[in-house]
Amino acid sequence: MRLSLILPIYNECENLRSNFPKIYKLVKKLGESEIIIAEDGSKDCTKKYAKKFAKLPGVRLLSYKKRLGRGGALKRAIRVARGKVIAYIDIDLAVPLKYVPIAVKHVEEGNIVVVGSRYLKQSHSTRSAKRLLESLAYNALMRIFLGSRIKDHQCGFKFWDASFAKSAAKIVKDNHWFFDSEMLVIAQRDKLPVYEMPVEWKEQKYTKVSSSDPLYFIKSILRLRGELNKLNSTGHMHAIKHAIKQQSVKK
Repeated sequence: MRLSLILPIYNECENLRSNFPKIYKLVKKLGESEIIIAEDGSKDCTKKYAKKFAKLPGVRLLSYKKRLGRGGALKRAIRVARGKVIAYIDIDLAVPLKYVPIAVKHVEEGNIVVVGSRYLKQSHSTRSAKRLLESLAYNALMRIFLGSRIKDHQCGFKFWDASFAKSAAKIVKDNHWFFDSEMLVIAQRDKLPVYEMPVEWKEQKYTKVSSSDPLYFIKSILRLRGELNKLNSTGHMHAIKHAIKQQSVKK
């Protein structure tokens, strides 16, 4: 299978209802692929539409009565994903769908991680001043405290080589909004090919993406900083690198 596209959703009734048909139409054009709806304990009509769309060929629904957190829902979806490329996008489609096949191709050409970025010269982003300042501050802290070279850690548009995603997700501790930032740090720590891709991004009317709790992110950054040496000593990083090499040999 070429692609497993994960849609993490919580109380996204309007976005799911209006945007899923567009996503499904695109994915059907990409060859043998699947969509995994990771529904995280929604309280609105999200589950109703998720169950409806899950009846379509190539669509699977993972639904939870109790919230796992965005990262927790992604972990479970990654675990069962069958594609050679595993990805997730935000259901509000702040990043246009035209970038999906481009990102898939970048992974297939050898990049282990492809991340959409709003802060490259070729990118174009429209958002409120408050959220822009919060995002810039967060990304600066990631570079200062964790040595990340990524300009944009939080864009909801991430594509991974499956062997990396499945191995790394097992050791990522965060179950919420820091999940993908932690995945990016792990990839860079092991010197794996990470491609930051310029995208268009527009803040959406019905978005449920949290502007976040600054204290939570600061604690998460400091926690990961303290654990980096431990991660290396456990052998997990070697296992991830070995998995990537084995996958490359198969290709």
